[in-house]
Amino acid sequence: QGCHHGSILGTAAFWHLLHFASPSMDMSADTNTSTNTPPKTYAFHASAYAKAVMHSCKHSSEPVLGLFIGNHSGKVLKITDAFPLFHTHFLEPMLKVSCMLIEEHCRSTPGLEIVGIYYAAATRSTVHDMKPVKAIADKVAKNFQHATVWTIDAAKLAELQFAMRGMCFAREEWKQVPADAVSLGEEGLKQTSQVISDMKYLEIVDFDDHLTDASLSWLNHDLFKGHPLADK
Repeated sequence: QGCHHGSILGTAAFWHLLHFASPSMDMSADTNTSTNTPPKTYAFHASAYAKAVMHSCKHSSEPVLGLFIGNHSGKVLKITDAFPLFHTHFLEPMLKVSCMLIEEHCRSTPGLEIVGIYYAAATRSTVHDMKPVKAIADKVAKNFQHATVWTIDAAKLAELQFAMRGMCFAREEWKQVPADAVSLGEEGLKQTSQVISDMKYLEIVDFDDHLTDASLSWLNHDLFKGHPLADK
């Protein structure tokens, strides 16, 4: 099942977010610890991919923004988890808070770090335009030199295709990730399609939801409990 997006978040709003993001992400210097070798493969854990897509589908009339975490080793960038952040009017200081919490989570597992962002644009004509989030992406790249941006194209879900297009930061510029460089098994695509068909995406919680109701966990640890995606 596909899902579609309505309006687009203005660039100005993202610039406001940047102002508040800077302290939490230590933007004053390049603090990344990854190796200099650019990744040849971008390997998605199925659950990370599914969370990002589900976030987009739950709020199909709004642009959404989230972060990916993972690790880089040799020629492979592993994207191991997704943290859904926003879908409404963004509370500017909250990006700073959410980044601090994610970075603390990463410190609990050596090797993990914020490796990129995902977002769902508004209209099909701009679905793969990273301009609205480029400024944020540039800041992420200061901390992780192989940072990625993944735009979601939910229209591809019904066709069991990988519903994202990636851009990677390499040699001081953003370049498109070749489609054949993305690794996500067919089983992961099928399971993601299934949870969308089952409308399980209604259960995903983002940071906006948590701010409204603190009892809701935006870490989504139990989202796939009892589901095959829990092991992916």
